[in-house]
Amino acid sequence: MDNKLVLYLHGFASSGQGTKAQFFGERFETLADIGYHAFEFTPTRKDFEYMTITGSINRLRQYLLEHRHEKVSFIGSSLGALIGLHYAHRYGGVENMLLLAPALAHRMGRRSEAELQQWESEGVMKVYHYAFQQKIPLRYDYRLDALQYTEPVPPPIPLMIIHGQNDDIVPIDYSREYAANFPNQVQLIEVDSDHRLNDQLVFIWEQAKPFLVGCWLEFPS
Repeated sequence: MDNKLVLYLHGFASSGQGTKAQFFGERFETLADIGYHAFEFTPTRKDFEYMTITGSINRLRQYLLEHRHEKVSFIGSSLGALIGLHYAHRYGGVENMLLLAPALAHRMGRRSEAELQQWESEGVMKVYHYAFQQKIPLRYDYRLDALQYTEPVPPPIPLMIIHGQNDDIVPIDYSREYAANFPNQVQLIEVDSDHRLNDQLVFIWEQAKPFLVGCWLEFPS
């Protein structure tokens, strides 16, 4: 088992098989003595239906307790960034974290008040899941639990944020404010892209490699 691990934390209604997860997997395969794993928060439709942020943090905790590593870093995408931040804030044991278009605090985004009321009254809301390529019910318990995560936590570790200036899912203004509030712990890199950042993957790797594993490796001069 590799003593050093980079763990990819996917976003809402996504999976560890997405474009970014696979891209990083291919890159980390070329680095000796560093493990990489794309974590699955909702491996089945039922897991997604009963998903909560607290439950996701607990799943991550259980995984890391079972797979002990000397050094661990996170790559958190969107909601995965929020989960990773709260994990590191609560439990520690994380070296640093790359956040991609991060949800630093939970917001219901573009859901209207009528949609939220209907979700509460019916108990479930169907959400399109990109990995399963269909709409899947999500219990209202998700929203109730998310009320605990509406404010960002201070950075518990060094953070690099890469955020698209054209992000219409998680506006970049949130990352700008967070980086301004914690200039000594947070480095913000703005790119001309949208929420997915898939057109920036090579650039992201160029930034991520020295940040995430530079202190673990001896690079040639």
